[in-house]
Amino acid sequence: MNKGYRLILLLFILPLQEQLFGQETDNQLWADYNLKIITGTKFSYGGDMGIRGDLSGYDWSQFVVRPTVNYKFNKTFSGAFAVALFQTNNKFLSNVTEFRIHQDFTAEWIQTKRFSLFGRVRIEQRFFSYQEENLSNEFRVRGRLLLGIQSQDLTWFGAKRPIYFQSIYEGFLTLGSDDTELFINQGRFHLALGHRIAKNWRYEIHYIRQSSRLTQETGLQVAQNIFRLRVFHRINMNKSKSPIPEIEEDRVDDFN
Repeated sequence: MNKGYRLILLLFILPLQEQLFGQETDNQLWADYNLKIITGTKFSYGGDMGIRGDLSGYDWSQFVVRPTVNYKFNKTFSGAFAVALFQTNNKFLSNVTEFRIHQDFTAEWIQTKRFSLFGRVRIEQRFFSYQEENLSNEFRVRGRLLLGIQSQDLTWFGAKRPIYFQSIYEGFLTLGSDDTELFINQGRFHLALGHRIAKNWRYEIHYIRQSSRLTQETGLQVAQNIFRLRVFHRINMNKSKSPIPEIEEDRVDDFN
């Protein structure tokens, strides 16, 4: 079997190791807008904002806004720094405001005529504020490791509007106590279809299977089905051709 197809198969098998089929399941819908402003230097700016919610019982909803600064070291490596606000409204539990800071490092280390492989390491500093008076505010640090594969652009529906496919697996590790957080994420597996609808616009439709446990102590496994729409918009502020080839196009990027 071709090495590339073996890697694709491996990414499909990995989620089975996370015991995704837990004792309970719920369904979620996420939608977000992602902006990247290209400056003609190795820096780019932007971020994302969106909404998330529970489709099973409409028990909670969440608003997210996350300004981000990216730095492109070369065609292979990039880094990012972001601050974020997550406002969660719960029907039966305490409303939560989370202020988050993250730093990450991304590598696209193998590129072939058929696909690209990529990985990312992210460290998050998370500050939680609970509305309920009997819950104390908290601070936590979480690590995230993401591995994925993306097809090259496919012109099945015309060269001007190519599509692509992604398969992504991401694992989470939270340090410290998680007693008051409803879901402690352990892993996410994505299958995604992307469509480039214009020079500066594209969208992705994701199906995400997420495994969690209710608290650090109970260990009860909970699985979530997440359906996500992501809209990407690029604004090029540098009208002349960039003297830095590696920032001309980010083929694999934006895994928030």
